[in-house]
Amino acid sequence: MGAIQLLFLGSFALVAAALLIWALLRRFRGGWIATTLVALCFFGLLVHQAYWQIRGGGDVALTRFKRNHDARPPIREEQRRTRGKLLDRHGELLSGPSKNGKWGHEAPLGPAAFHVIGYDIKGRGTTGLERVFAARLWGAAPPERLGDLLQQPEPEDVRLTLDSGLQRLAYGLMKERRGAVVVSNPRNGEILALVSSPAPLEANFLAAERDRRNTPLFNRATQGLYPPGSVFKIFSAALALERGKGGRYVCPPKGWSPGAYTKPIRDTHPQKAGEAVAIDKAFAESSNIWFAKALSACGWKAVEDAATRCGFRDGITLAESGQYSLGSKAGVVPELHYAPNRIAYLGFGQGDLLLTPLHIAAMTATIANEGAYVPLHLELKQKPTASRIWSRPVANRVKSLMRGSVTSGTSKGIGLGAIEVCGKTGTAENSGQDHAWFTCFAPAQNPEIAITVLIENGGYGASTALPVAKDLLKAWFAREKRMR
Repeated sequence: MGAIQLLFLGSFALVAAALLIWALLRRFRGGWIATTLVALCFFGLLVHQAYWQIRGGGDVALTRFKRNHDARPPIREEQRRTRGKLLDRHGELLSGPSKNGKWGHEAPLGPAAFHVIGYDIKGRGTTGLERVFAARLWGAAPPERLGDLLQQPEPEDVRLTLDSGLQRLAYGLMKERRGAVVVSNPRNGEILALVSSPAPLEANFLAAERDRRNTPLFNRATQGLYPPGSVFKIFSAALALERGKGGRYVCPPKGWSPGAYTKPIRDTHPQKAGEAVAIDKAFAESSNIWFAKALSACGWKAVEDAATRCGFRDGITLAESGQYSLGSKAGVVPELHYAPNRIAYLGFGQGDLLLTPLHIAAMTATIANEGAYVPLHLELKQKPTASRIWSRPVANRVKSLMRGSVTSGTSKGIGLGAIEVCGKTGTAENSGQDHAWFTCFAPAQNPEIAITVLIENGGYGASTALPVAKDLLKAWFAREKRMR
């Protein structure tokens, strides 16, 4: 039951009780007893009203009701138009008050920001950042000081880390293919773009609910769980180096099985028979066998501990205010102690491993930031504290491997000339056509942008996901050059 219903129901109950007691006791000549009980009921009514006067300052629905039904018409009309705005990092409008907005608010980016901004529709509820920041946008945030209890909080604007131009471009580049794009600044954790594709158009919201194949209402960036495929070799390389297991391994051209009755692991680019392959070549050519052997050599305990340290078993919170938050699902990392052979398949991002695009984005940003993870977030004023995940030598060595993937490996297509890009392709097997991944950051020294792209059933990461990241990098550095 909502706050408005509780307010009126409680008031009605107290008044009814008072009248009933007064009528009964008057009939039986209760005298002072009737007077006392009636007085207590009306005192309870005053307390009840005072409680909701204060409680209402922290309830969005009640605040809206009071604004819409103020007894003073001029004030009511002014208050009905009063609501804070969601603004991007440059102050451009992302969401504002609107009587006719199909999402319940003004939405300049439309489908491009649907999943992150959300909607606020009567009868459907509130989602995304509209839900997280509703109390602040509507002036219903709980008072911080005792002296503010009787004052109505003012609606406030919330400045986000998103870049409108980059958000719009990222969505357009997806061409309504199923997938997600996450763009961030690895140095401070600011999310520059958070896209899930496809998204519903304003004109066919009901059709979106019935579209079971494309599920446009589903936020793939934060809620989609996917096998990460070869982009997970970034983690495997870091752990192998940390544990001293990053040496040479023989990768048989006909494949390798980690144990009896296990599915053989093969390489897309088979190595020479008997050749002991070094980590640089294995990463550049994305050898499955090398990373399967290397992660197996680390042991199940080291793998599980590192996965927990990287936050793969937890959700990632991007924004929170009061009781509401926006973030990702927790990843799925299988228990390995009872089936050590399964470690091999995790080495190249397969097996029972499932992660969201946001987890891959966080992993990439951590390597870009020399092993220190600054929590990804969406509110500009937030200044989170970094935590060390990998040592600087390990992170910088992985960074060099990602650079080698661009200069002489599977990520060659991302090259931008003078701008040194570090990247990793991924092609993840699943029940249907393979998922396509690409994750990268640039420049190699002092990175300022990190991009993760997933395209469901997109095939090879180098063919479908990489071009999206490349166009975003081009746009970013072209604009940065103009601004300098």
